[in-house]
Amino acid sequence: MGSKPPGVWPIPAGTRDLLPGEAKRRRLLENTLAGIFEQWGYSEVATPTLEYYETVAVEMGEELNNQLYRLFDRDGSLLVLRPDMTTPIARLVTSRMRHLELPQRLFYIANVFRYESPQAGRLREFGQAGVELVGAGEAAADAEMIAVAVHALRCSGLASFQLSLGNIAVFNAIMEEVGLPPALLRAVHRALAAKDLVGLSKLLERHDMNRAQQEIVLEVSDLRGGDDVIERVKNLVQSPEAFQAVLQLEEVWGQLQRLQVRQEVQLDLGLIRDFEYYTGIVFEGYTADLGFTICGGGRYDHLLAKFGRPAPATGFALGLDRLLLALANQEERR
Repeated sequence: MGSKPPGVWPIPAGTRDLLPGEAKRRRLLENTLAGIFEQWGYSEVATPTLEYYETVAVEMGEELNNQLYRLFDRDGSLLVLRPDMTTPIARLVTSRMRHLELPQRLFYIANVFRYESPQAGRLREFGQAGVELVGAGEAAADAEMIAVAVHALRCSGLASFQLSLGNIAVFNAIMEEVGLPPALLRAVHRALAAKDLVGLSKLLERHDMNRAQQEIVLEVSDLRGGDDVIERVKNLVQSPEAFQAVLQLEEVWGQLQRLQVRQEVQLDLGLIRDFEYYTGIVFEGYTADLGFTICGGGRYDHLLAKFGRPAPATGFALGLDRLLLALANQEERR
């Protein structure tokens, strides 16, 4: 094969090379975040890039299942490149760390892989730094997650950002009361995740739901703000399960004041995360310097039971590539 002229050796779509300055900036950011996580009492772990399909697909959800990189090894086993770190760490805690007492505070810095449409800030191989608090089910643990995320973003140098906080259990309780069939419920979740209230309204019209019920769902989905949101949603929900979920959210909201991070957080009752394993408090982070979320996470109390060790858990992941892009955009504006 003849020699190739410079610039004709492409790399796969959705991946990128890091030049010396870029690699240095990423390493400095990783070191900063690792230091923050350790200050909060978290210990680093690492898991394989490859996992068995049945491991990561246990609570993946249809949309993300379609984004998996699949391959067969020579024994015929179906493997995947890990699409997130929460499920592998759940596997780790229930196997290699099974003998250790809970709670466990763990953090990671690793690349994950999803077959998405590549664009600025959305790669197919991308770095994540995150934490998992396994074995703690109280509101203080959820508030701790949000506080760690806020401190990580502050210490990264990001000057302006906002976290949205919700409780998926509120919406799920409302939907259970209405009695949406599973297929329609998944479509409703996708519409909420995309903030498509017009599409949500059309989906609700397809179900045998009276106008009053539709209005409750739509109003709850569009509730954002501060203390007034809690009082408003208390007056809207009807089932004991939904009201209890609102009280859980209120308790976490109060804890954030004690942790001195509430100025960076707003309530958003329509917040739905894209992984199906979330069960309660969820949150996402945004900045005006980027058109995508820069971090996200929440409570997933049923995931570890899938691996044989029931335990409550919560965590979040921060996108390294997105954060670096936001920091670069911020620098350009100065």
